[in-house]
Amino acid sequence: MRNSEWHQGITMHRLRVGAGVAGAIVVLGFLTIGLVGVPMFRYFLALAIIAGAGVALGLRWLHGWRHR
Repeated sequence: MRNSEWHQGITMHRLRVGAGVAGAIVVLGFLTIGLVGVPMFRYFLALAIIAGAGVALGLRWLHGWRHR
């Protein structure tokens, strides 16, 4: 089979998805695929949400403390 006959397929860098509803749908789709396909990602996602919330609360506290 020659290279000109080979189907290149769809690559990730050709998918144009911006912010908004379409971007949210893509993110939710990738999360669903990851959570169903690799069960260990569930623990990683839960820990990432907890860590992100902790960092967000810490930054909010730091911002309020600096402006007093």
